[in-house]
Amino acid sequence: MAMINAVIIDDEEHARLTLSAKLGQYCPEVQVTGLAADADAGQELIEAHRPDLVFLDVAMPGDSGFDLLQRLESVDFEIIFVTGFDHYAIDAISVCAIGYLLKPIQQEALIQTVHRAVERIRQRQDHERNIRLLENLQQPGQQSNKIGIPVESGLVFIAVGEVVRCDAYQGVTKVVRLNKAPDLLSAYPIGEFVRLLEPYGFFLAHRSHLVNLSHIVQYSREGYVIMEDGAKVPVSKRKRSEFLQRLTRL
Repeated sequence: MAMINAVIIDDEEHARLTLSAKLGQYCPEVQVTGLAADADAGQELIEAHRPDLVFLDVAMPGDSGFDLLQRLESVDFEIIFVTGFDHYAIDAISVCAIGYLLKPIQQEALIQTVHRAVERIRQRQDHERNIRLLENLQQPGQQSNKIGIPVESGLVFIAVGEVVRCDAYQGVTKVVRLNKAPDLLSAYPIGEFVRLLEPYGFFLAHRSHLVNLSHIVQYSREGYVIMEDGAKVPVSKRKRSEFLQRLTRL
């Protein structure tokens, strides 16, 4: 079975090395591929290694762990917060971390928290294998007008044109459809929907919002679009030039 790639971001060197050693001893399915001491180095590490799992300290000099998450284009990995301050637990839950470890880290808490993270990662990998299989079944040069959305019960097949937008929402991706069809909730990160839907005329307008360009009703110079379902979706400043270029080619 494939290893789970993990990185550790903590400003205390002793804490980084101790956690790495404990993972090697008690969680052999996890392979630590990098260590970082602050948010800047942590961002570079995440973007370079694309880990499955991130152990993240909350209170670090400069930007905090939460600040780091806000800076990322997408959070397509599981998060385990590691800190010495238990009052951060509520904040950790609010950003849908898979777990929370209080320093000094206890063996049993580490094993249980990592086990939950690994289970979620394995489920996502299973969904990915199913989607790869569906892609491989397509005839060469032929593009299907349907996609399989991984949901808790399996795969739901819908027409690509039916999708108005995808939103990163409390740890899941919400797929919004036309004509008030029920939204679909998927444990897949929004980054995977970007990969699946960009070839069909979708654009990541914001790190949390993937929009179907065919279902845009209005663009405002203030930096947002109105979608066909009435939603007001922001367009990040650094994406606006590319976004406008795409709109003019429709």
